[in-house]
Amino acid sequence: MLITAVAIDDELPALGIIQKYIEKVPFIHLEKTFTDPREGLAYIFEKQPDLIFLDINMPGMKGTELAKIIQPLGKSFIFTTAHSEFALQGYELQAMDYLLKPFGFDRFLTAINRAFQEILRKKGEETSVFFKDSYDWIRVNLSELKYVKSEGNLLFIHTKEGTISTRMSIPEILSMLPSEIFMRIHKSYVVNLKSVEKLEKHQVTIKGETIPLANSYRELVEKRLLKKP
Repeated sequence: MLITAVAIDDELPALGIIQKYIEKVPFIHLEKTFTDPREGLAYIFEKQPDLIFLDINMPGMKGTELAKIIQPLGKSFIFTTAHSEFALQGYELQAMDYLLKPFGFDRFLTAINRAFQEILRKKGEETSVFFKDSYDWIRVNLSELKYVKSEGNLLFIHTKEGTISTRMSIPEILSMLPSEIFMRIHKSYVVNLKSVEKLEKHQVTIKGETIPLANSYRELVEKRLLKKP
């Protein structure tokens, strides 16, 4: 599935960065960019894009004001701003993310992967994440992701079909995955709780593979898996 997006920012260089980043990602199409928030708002109501990138401090209409107008449409939006003081307001408006300028491509990718999952849920489709493996982009349905192992500056994504390696940290991938399903159980491992077949004192088993369980995570894992109060 290809999701559609628009970007609204009164600064052309900022729009250029978003456009450059989006060109690297296979699952999102940037339909238009706007420097005038009112023109952007009119386009959103007419064309109904899936995702909106919104600057906050713009003349004529702040991004937070525009967000309040489009909220009844159920649209996903990401704030892109140089002003950290608006972060709390951004989350109160239920923004998918808050990108503080200048942001790099890795941070941008984390945000749009999270938005991609939310948009799929809204459309009633199976949620998934795209991972960059060398020069390729690979889509992984979350139901098929068994566990993640960290080695150095690489993550190894273990799925029902095989293994994918990607340059990412444990905190970064956790920010992309739904916390009600995926959980860190060791400094080097994140598991899909729905895939755990056996829980032991120092390990869990997933599809016949044993994954170490750190002492510091055991109590919380037991609560989650065994539904302990």
